[in-house]
Amino acid sequence: MSEEIELSLNEYEALLNKAAVGSGLSWGVAEDAAACGAWFMSFGVNELDTWIEHLHDKRFWIDYCKKIDQPSSNKLSNIFDLAALVYVRPEKKVQVNNYEWTGEELIIDGYKQTPSFRACLSEKQFKTLNKYAYKTYAPATDESRLSGAGAGLSDND
Repeated sequence: MSEEIELSLNEYEALLNKAAVGSGLSWGVAEDAAACGAWFMSFGVNELDTWIEHLHDKRFWIDYCKKIDQPSSNKLSNIFDLAALVYVRPEKKVQVNNYEWTGEELIIDGYKQTPSFRACLSEKQFKTLNKYAYKTYAPATDESRLSGAGAGLSDND
């Protein structure tokens, strides 16, 4: 049985950002992708598996960023398009398929979504995100330890 991992929305967005960078996205694109994923989670929209599937699709995220930069040219066809438009024009009312943004709240299939500041993800999703995030970490070396990283060469606490 898989355990659910609960994070604050800020921790979740930071993890998404590191995972996006670790997958090869540039910093700016990764930040927008992470904000998109955090927005989904803040309204209980379960798109994390789809978000993860798109990590290696640089074209998808570049197109997403273009929709943020040029919101008037958006052809809305999915929830990612809606997220891009809401990102730059949160006051605008918009509907895509069964998702409706009223300018203040998200309605899915006629049900108002309650905003949340917590993120719940499966253990598998958490491990997948951390696998990508790990690629952004610098390896520990004796030189880095001597210059102040960690406990130095001897940990005597």
